[in-house]
Amino acid sequence: MAESFEKKIWETLSQVNVNDKVEKKNGLTYLSWAWAWGVLMEYYPQSSYIINPPTTEMDGSMTVSVTLTIKEDNNEATRFMWLPVMDFKNHAIKSPNSVDINKATMRCLTKAISMFGLGFYIYAGEDLPEEEKQAQKINEDALNKKRESLIKAVEQSAQKGIDAMGEFWKSLSIEDQKLIGSSEKRRIYDMAKEADNGTANG
Repeated sequence: MAESFEKKIWETLSQVNVNDKVEKKNGLTYLSWAWAWGVLMEYYPQSSYIINPPTTEMDGSMTVSVTLTIKEDNNEATRFMWLPVMDFKNHAIKSPNSVDINKATMRCLTKAISMFGLGFYIYAGEDLPEEEKQAQKINEDALNKKRESLIKAVEQSAQKGIDAMGEFWKSLSIEDQKLIGSSEKRRIYDMAKEADNGTANG
Protein backbone atom coordinates (compact mmCIF):
# COMPACT_ATOMS: atom_id res chain seq x y z
CA MET A 1 0.00 0.00 0.00
CA ALA A 2 2.84 2.43 0.91
CA GLU A 3 4.50 2.01 -2.49
CA SER A 4 1.31 2.72 -4.44
CA PHE A 5 0.58 5.71 -2.18
CA GLU A 6 4.04 7.15 -2.89
CA LYS A 7 3.42 6.69 -6.61
CA LYS A 8 0.08 8.48 -6.28
CA ILE A 9 1.78 11.38 -4.46
CA TRP A 10 4.45 11.64 -7.16
CA GLU A 11 1.93 11.56 -10.00
CA THR A 12 -0.15 14.25 -8.26
CA LEU A 13 2.58 16.69 -7.20
CA SER A 14 4.92 16.31 -10.19
CA GLN A 15 2.12 17.52 -12.49
CA VAL A 16 1.94 20.92 -10.75
CA ASN A 17 3.57 23.68 -12.83
CA VAL A 18 5.87 25.72 -10.56
CA ASN A 19 7.51 27.91 -13.22
CA ASP A 20 5.81 31.15 -12.17
CA LYS A 21 6.53 30.50 -8.48
CA VAL A 22 10.31 30.33 -8.67
CA GLU A 23 13.05 32.91 -8.41
CA LYS A 24 16.67 32.71 -9.46
CA LYS A 25 19.60 33.77 -7.26
CA ASN A 26 23.26 33.31 -8.15
CA GLY A 27 22.53 30.67 -10.75
CA LEU A 28 20.28 28.54 -8.53
CA THR A 29 16.49 28.27 -8.67
CA TYR A 30 14.41 28.68 -5.53
CA LEU A 31 10.81 27.74 -4.87
CA SER A 32 8.88 29.60 -2.16
CA TRP A 33 8.49 27.33 0.87
CA ALA A 34 5.15 28.96 1.78
CA TRP A 35 3.72 28.30 -1.69
CA ALA A 36 5.11 24.73 -1.74
CA TRP A 37 3.56 24.01 1.66
CA GLY A 38 0.28 25.58 0.53
CA VAL A 39 0.13 23.24 -2.48
CA LEU A 40 0.94 20.25 -0.29
CA MET A 41 -1.85 21.22 2.11
CA GLU A 42 -4.25 21.58 -0.80
CA TYR A 43 -3.70 17.95 -1.82
CA TYR A 44 -2.63 16.32 1.46
CA PRO A 45 -3.80 18.44 4.44
CA GLN A 46 -2.92 15.73 6.99
CA SER A 47 0.80 16.04 6.20
CA SER A 48 3.32 17.15 8.83
CA TYR A 49 7.04 17.72 9.25
CA ILE A 50 9.63 17.49 12.00
CA ILE A 51 12.58 19.90 12.19
CA ASN A 52 15.49 17.84 13.45
CA PRO A 53 18.23 19.42 15.62
CA PRO A 54 20.95 21.00 13.43
CA THR A 55 24.31 19.24 13.38
CA THR A 56 27.57 21.17 13.73
CA GLU A 57 30.33 20.14 11.34
CA MET A 58 34.08 20.02 12.06
CA ASP A 59 34.68 23.47 10.47
CA GLY A 60 31.95 25.18 12.53
CA SER A 61 29.37 25.17 9.74
CA MET A 62 25.97 23.57 10.30
CA THR A 63 23.60 21.22 8.52
CA VAL A 64 19.83 21.31 9.02
CA SER A 65 17.44 18.47 8.29
CA VAL A 66 13.71 17.92 8.02
CA THR A 67 11.59 14.78 8.15
CA LEU A 68 8.44 15.19 6.08
CA THR A 69 5.48 12.83 6.32
CA ILE A 70 2.68 13.01 3.75
CA LYS A 71 -0.50 11.44 5.06
CA GLU A 72 -3.90 10.63 3.63
CA ASP A 73 -6.29 8.65 5.85
CA ASN A 74 -4.38 5.46 6.80
CA ASN A 75 -1.67 5.94 4.17
CA GLU A 76 1.56 7.78 4.84
CA ALA A 77 4.99 8.20 3.27
CA THR A 78 8.09 9.81 4.78
CA ARG A 79 11.16 11.49 3.31
CA PHE A 80 14.27 12.83 5.06
CA MET A 81 16.14 15.82 3.59
CA TRP A 82 19.24 17.71 4.79
CA LEU A 83 20.89 20.97 3.71
CA PRO A 84 23.98 22.97 4.71
CA VAL A 85 23.35 26.44 6.13
CA MET A 86 24.65 28.63 3.28
CA ASP A 87 25.19 32.31 2.48
CA PHE A 88 23.96 34.15 -0.63
CA LYS A 89 26.90 32.70 -2.59
CA ASN A 90 25.87 29.18 -1.54
CA HIS A 91 28.95 28.75 0.62
CA ALA A 92 28.65 27.08 4.02
CA ILE A 93 28.41 29.62 6.87
CA LYS A 94 30.66 29.10 9.87
CA SER A 95 28.85 29.75 13.17
CA PRO A 96 25.52 30.67 11.49
CA ASN A 97 22.97 32.73 13.41
CA SER A 98 19.33 31.83 14.03
CA VAL A 99 18.12 33.67 10.91
CA ASP A 100 20.55 31.73 8.71
CA ILE A 101 19.42 28.45 10.29
CA ASN A 102 15.74 29.34 9.86
CA LYS A 103 16.16 30.20 6.15
CA ALA A 104 18.09 26.99 5.52
CA THR A 105 15.49 24.92 7.37
CA MET A 106 12.58 26.25 5.31
CA ARG A 107 14.53 25.74 2.09
CA CYS A 108 15.26 22.22 3.31
CA LEU A 109 11.52 21.68 3.80
CA THR A 110 10.90 22.84 0.24
CA LYS A 111 13.46 20.35 -1.06
CA ALA A 112 11.86 17.60 1.03
CA ILE A 113 8.52 18.39 -0.63
CA SER A 114 10.25 18.31 -4.03
CA MET A 115 11.44 14.75 -3.29
CA PHE A 116 7.76 13.80 -3.47
CA GLY A 117 7.47 15.45 -6.91
CA LEU A 118 6.52 19.12 -6.43
CA GLY A 119 8.97 21.21 -8.45
CA PHE A 120 11.40 18.30 -8.67
CA TYR A 121 12.47 19.30 -12.17
CA ILE A 122 13.73 22.75 -11.10
CA TYR A 123 16.50 21.11 -9.08
CA ALA A 124 17.73 19.09 -12.06
CA GLY A 125 21.36 19.89 -12.75
CA GLU A 126 22.01 21.37 -9.31
CA ASP A 127 24.11 18.35 -8.41
CA LEU A 128 26.11 18.32 -11.65
CA PRO A 129 29.91 18.59 -11.36
CA GLU A 130 31.19 22.15 -11.79
CA GLU A 131 32.92 21.24 -15.08
CA GLU A 132 29.65 19.99 -16.51
CA LYS A 133 27.79 23.11 -15.39
CA GLN A 134 30.50 25.23 -17.06
CA ALA A 135 30.19 23.20 -20.27
CA GLN A 136 26.43 23.77 -20.27
CA LYS A 137 26.96 27.52 -19.80
CA ILE A 138 29.48 27.69 -22.65
CA ASN A 139 27.02 25.86 -24.88
CA GLU A 140 24.21 28.26 -23.90
CA ASP A 141 26.45 31.28 -24.55
CA ALA A 142 27.38 29.92 -27.99
CA LEU A 143 23.71 29.36 -28.86
CA ASN A 144 22.80 32.88 -27.71
CA LYS A 145 25.56 34.39 -29.87
CA LYS A 146 24.44 32.34 -32.86
CA ARG A 147 20.84 33.45 -32.30
CA GLU A 148 21.88 37.12 -32.16
CA SER A 149 23.82 36.86 -35.42
CA LEU A 150 20.94 35.03 -37.14
CA ILE A 151 18.47 37.70 -36.02
CA LYS A 152 20.75 40.46 -37.38
CA ALA A 153 21.01 38.64 -40.72
CA VAL A 154 17.21 38.28 -40.98
CA GLU A 155 16.80 41.96 -40.04
CA GLN A 156 19.18 42.95 -42.85
CA SER A 157 17.16 40.93 -45.35
CA ALA A 158 13.95 42.50 -44.02
CA GLN A 159 15.27 45.97 -44.86
CA LYS A 160 14.91 44.95 -48.52
CA GLY A 161 11.25 43.99 -48.05
CA ILE A 162 9.01 40.99 -47.42
CA ASP A 163 10.08 39.02 -50.51
CA ALA A 164 13.77 39.30 -49.65
CA MET A 165 13.10 38.31 -46.07
CA GLY A 166 10.97 35.35 -47.19
CA GLU A 167 13.74 34.08 -49.48
CA PHE A 168 16.34 34.43 -46.74
CA TRP A 169 14.08 32.70 -44.18
CA LYS A 170 13.58 29.73 -46.52
CA SER A 171 17.36 29.39 -46.89
CA LEU A 172 17.74 28.82 -43.13
CA SER A 173 17.71 25.35 -41.64
CA ILE A 174 14.76 24.26 -39.50
CA GLU A 175 17.04 24.34 -36.44
CA ASP A 176 18.06 27.95 -37.15
CA GLN A 177 14.43 28.97 -37.67
CA LYS A 178 13.49 27.42 -34.33
CA LEU A 179 16.46 29.12 -32.65
CA ILE A 180 15.28 32.54 -33.86
CA GLY A 181 11.73 31.82 -32.70
CA SER A 182 8.29 32.80 -33.95
CA SER A 183 8.02 36.02 -31.92
CA GLU A 184 11.25 37.42 -33.40
CA LYS A 185 10.14 36.31 -36.85
CA ARG A 186 6.88 38.27 -36.46
CA ARG A 187 8.74 41.36 -35.23
CA ILE A 188 11.15 41.27 -38.19
CA TYR A 189 8.28 40.57 -40.60
CA ASP A 190 6.68 43.83 -39.44
CA MET A 191 9.98 45.57 -40.25
CA ALA A 192 9.89 44.07 -43.74
CA LYS A 193 6.30 45.35 -44.23
CA GLU A 194 7.41 48.83 -43.20
CA ALA A 195 10.27 48.62 -45.67
CA ASP A 196 7.84 47.67 -48.45
CA ASN A 197 5.49 50.50 -47.47
CA GLY A 198 8.38 52.94 -47.47
CA THR A 199 9.37 51.84 -50.97
CA ALA A 200 5.76 52.13 -52.20
CA ASN A 201 5.31 55.57 -50.68
CA GLY A 202 8.65 56.68 -52.07
